[in-house]
Amino acid sequence: MKKQQTAPYCHDSEKSICERTALFNELILPNLNLVYKLSIQFSSHRQDIDENYNECLANLFRYIHTYDRERSLQNWIYICCKRLIVDLDRRRAAFKTTDDLNPEHIISHYAEDTERVSGNCMGMNNYREFYNDDILQALERLNPIYREALLLQQAGYKLEEIMEIALRRGTLATRNIETVKSRLFLAKLKMRQMIDRDGNGRKKK
Repeated sequence: MKKQQTAPYCHDSEKSICERTALFNELILPNLNLVYKLSIQFSSHRQDIDENYNECLANLFRYIHTYDRERSLQNWIYICCKRLIVDLDRRRAAFKTTDDLNPEHIISHYAEDTERVSGNCMGMNNYREFYNDDILQALERLNPIYREALLLQQAGYKLEEIMEIALRRGTLATRNIETVKSRLFLAKLKMRQMIDRDGNGRKKK
């Protein structure tokens, strides 16, 4: 099989994702501290800082192709992060004023048992049986909240189910499906950096 030298972890059908990943690695990864500082600066509540940080990274990845290299990268990151965090805070405030937080309205038939095994027979308690050592080592290097979301998805849970389970476990502060999506995105991004498409660990250059 011919190896792809420019982006070996990319599938042929994911050209746009590959291009954005390359730009993200080049432009955003060296500025992670800036993104986190902006998350601290603009978050209204301390408990939202980490979630806002994750959302900013996902948003920067989503729109990295729109960055104009003739302009200041730091200013572009500043504007993107500020606008997103302000919007996230507004949405959280609006959500908390609704009746959606009534416990009686929460669908919990699947949240009662967060360790159930799905149709593919993999669950949170036995996932180690289904992966090789390289994948397991990469999973252990993930942020626990990213690993949790990824493993639940691999076990067959839907996004809404992952959200409810994370809420019940206390690893998610608010009922926000976008946060779940960003955690899954970052988990997969990190895994692609550590594991190739055959499930083998990437050698450090």
